[in-house]
Amino acid sequence: MPRVRKPTKTEFLLAHPLCCFCGGRRPAVERDHAPARIVFRGKHGPDDFEFPACAECNRAMALSEQVTAFYIRSIDQTYDQLDAEEYGKLIRGIVNNAPEALPYKNRSRSPAPYTRFIAPDAGERTVSIPEVAKRHFELFGTKMLYAMYYRVTGKLASSSLRRVVVWAQAGTPAADQVRYNASQWFDDLQVATRPNVDLGNQFRYQTGHNAAHGYLGLHMSFGEAFVFFCVLGPAREMVRLRPKPELYQTIKILGDRIKVRKP
Repeated sequence: MPRVRKPTKTEFLLAHPLCCFCGGRRPAVERDHAPARIVFRGKHGPDDFEFPACAECNRAMALSEQVTAFYIRSIDQTYDQLDAEEYGKLIRGIVNNAPEALPYKNRSRSPAPYTRFIAPDAGERTVSIPEVAKRHFELFGTKMLYAMYYRVTGKLASSSLRRVVVWAQAGTPAADQVRYNASQWFDDLQVATRPNVDLGNQFRYQTGHNAAHGYLGLHMSFGEAFVFFCVLGPAREMVRLRPKPELYQTIKILGDRIKVRKP
C-alpha cells in the first residue's frame, strides 16, 4: 500500500483550529503529542497521536510530562534499552525546574543510576513518591483523557463534564484495583470499545465511549511502571458518584495550580 502523506502543520491546524486541552478557549498553534514523546525510548512514540494545542496549555503541561517520564523510566524494569544520556538530561531538567518532585533526599544533586528507585522487595516494586509528583501524574492522565475524548468523539471537552483520573504503580494491589475498575467499566456499561493498541511494552490503551450517555473511559498502562483509569462524563450524572469527581478544568489552569502549590 502506498504510504499516506502526513499533513503539514499548517494543514493539521486548518483541520483542527481549536485547542482540545482548554475546550477551544484559544486557537491551536501546536501539533502536540499525547502521550508526550519524552515518555518513550528515543522519543519514538506513536506517530498518529497528535492533537491541537494552544501555546499556553502546551507550556503548562511540559513539566508534568517530564516528571511522569522520569518515574516511568525509573520504575519500569523493562527499560533495558534506556539511553543514559537522554535519561541524565531528563533528570537535570527536573533538578532545575521541579526538584521537589524527585524521590531522594538531596535534591541538589543528580541521583545514582535509575535502578536505585526500585525497592529491594521485587514483589512490591514501589518507590516513595512526593505529593507534588502525584499531582503531575494526575495532570498527565487528565491531558490524555482530554486528548482521547477529542480523538474518539471529535468534540472538545468542556465545563459540562466531570472527570475521574486514577493511577497506580504497576505490580501493586492498587494497580490491580485500577485494572478491575477498568474491566467493570468496559464490561458492565457495554460501551463501544476500540482495539487495544500496543507500542511494544511501553504503552497500551483502551477506550470505551457511550455516545448515548456521553461517557468516555480510558484505560492505559506504561510498561511495568504505571496504570491509569480515567473517565470523562456529564457533570449532572457524575456528581452523584462518591467521592464527587472533579469538574472539567483546562490544562493551563491545572498546570498553573501545581506551580503555585507548595510540595
